Amino acid sequence: MSRPTLPKWSHDLRDKYLAGEASLFLLHGNVRDVQRWVGPDGRSEWLDLRRFLSRFLSRTRDVVAVYDVSRGLTFPEPSHELAFRDAIDRRREHTARGRLGPMPSAPREVVEAVEELITSPAQASGVVIDFVETIAPQGDLSFMSNEDKATLVALQRWSSDPAFLGTDNLVILITEHLSDVSRRVVASPQLKTLMLPFPDLEHRQKFIEAHAEGVPTEMPLNVLSQLTAGLSLLQIRALLRGARLTERPITYSEVARRKKVIIEQECHGLVEVVNPRHDFSHVGGMERVKADLMRVANAVKEGRTNRVPMGMIFVGPMGTGKTFVANAFARESGLTVLTFKNFRERWVGSTEGNLEKILDLVDALGYVLLIIDEADRSLGGNDNDGGTSSRVIARLKEFMSDTSHRGRVVILMMTNRPDKLDVDLKRPGRFDMKIPFFFPEEHSERELILQALLRKNDLSLEDGVSLDGAAERTEGYSGAELELVLLAAADISAADDRDCISQADLDRAVEDVIPSRDTRMLAYMELLAVFEASSRRMLPDRYREMSTEEVQKALDELQIVLGPRAR
Repeated sequence: MSRPTLPKWSHDLRDKYLAGEASLFLLHGNVRDVQRWVGPDGRSEWLDLRRFLSRFLSRTRDVVAVYDVSRGLTFPEPSHELAFRDAIDRRREHTARGRLGPMPSAPREVVEAVEELITSPAQASGVVIDFVETIAPQGDLSFMSNEDKATLVALQRWSSDPAFLGTDNLVILITEHLSDVSRRVVASPQLKTLMLPFPDLEHRQKFIEAHAEGVPTEMPLNVLSQLTAGLSLLQIRALLRGARLTERPITYSEVARRKKVIIEQECHGLVEVVNPRHDFSHVGGMERVKADLMRVANAVKEGRTNRVPMGMIFVGPMGTGKTFVANAFARESGLTVLTFKNFRERWVGSTEGNLEKILDLVDALGYVLLIIDEADRSLGGNDNDGGTSSRVIARLKEFMSDTSHRGRVVILMMTNRPDKLDVDLKRPGRFDMKIPFFFPEEHSERELILQALLRKNDLSLEDGVSLDGAAERTEGYSGAELELVLLAAADISAADDRDCISQADLDRAVEDVIPSRDTRMLAYMELLAVFEASSRRMLPDRYREMSTEEVQKALDELQIVLGPRAR
């Protein structure tokens, strides 16, 4: 009889077990999805992980048991429960404990019984412990009860116990996120972790073909398979069922909307899916920046991954258009845009767990632009956060060092204080492009920005109105302050029940709007942008010939003037 066709991760588990590398495994990642089981007859079934593992282990195990704190110990067949009881009773024959009575349900009792089973050389058993984070959570030992500590010690002991490792028994632990499980368990010797990935294009396509009968859709099924990247098979099934029940066809916009809702719900508000509405035609000036970014966008669309940076940093004072340009780049490149929201939490391990969820999602989606705004605040830490910031940075470094992400995932950080970011994080190979942003230098550039801002805000000028005077009188204004001038002019015209901005409206707005007066801090941020820039041609003429030593000296002088504000 031929073997069933199984997912790659299950073959990895089997091979590592047969090679003697481990008897204790920890599965994480997309563990709440269904898994494809193709039987010898070629018929596909999609089983939840518990059922999949029960069937997978039952082929070679005398006893298969599955445990979680809610359902207790369960068995795929009554014969497995009888064999479990018989094995425990035989181990207890010469002890004072007596035969196994009611099936244990409390974690400590279950762990003790399982240990008796898996250390028996007469058995070939497989034990699955689901939601292992509920019995061995990440946390401080001082807050654990003695029973919790005993359970944790038992799990650690299994990974190095010769009485277990020398038998034909194995234990499979399951959790969604590694960071939720005690690091003492995860770091145990002889424990192997295996990540279950989100379904790839082939698996999505086979699943959709098998479940799309009677489902109205305005697109071919192979296109729907491509558009559902990043979704689990269960989420795809819900999409298909909804269309079948409502008899409304699945449209491109509906897939995008549902995908946005699902992703944001899955990440519990940790990220937001952004649909950029403007491209580089709405960005005034910044010709050098746009040209560099357009080359990257074209490389993404053409699949030239070696020309796509692993990451980019936009540095410069606030109001210089970093976010606006980032969204325009996303539109030009066609990448799915995710933005970090507040993923930091006060509880130990929660922040790291949140980051893990985001990175798992990014990896599953592919072709993603992950925007981290105000990176100095979301990634910069302090000495009193228990090492959370260092662990977050370390995980991000690890993710960005994976060259398989090149061309598929671009991480874009934006900050006006790059000096507060980890130096090693910013190195080439992780962030290959560091693009400086400055206030518009030339009168002509300010005029182009004003024109672009008119288009962005859908504002109209009366015939004959010139932007030349406004551009001349707004030297030193940021892009945000130029936009404020136009919006103020629009308010003046609206107060007189006029739809178009007159020359007088524009002149009054220029007189009324007060630009930022924190000139020293802005100058400091501008010099930081110069210091971080990865190419001299990105710099304005007045900075292009400055040496690194001259820039550093100017920064040191401003630091003295600004005092604590520069720290």
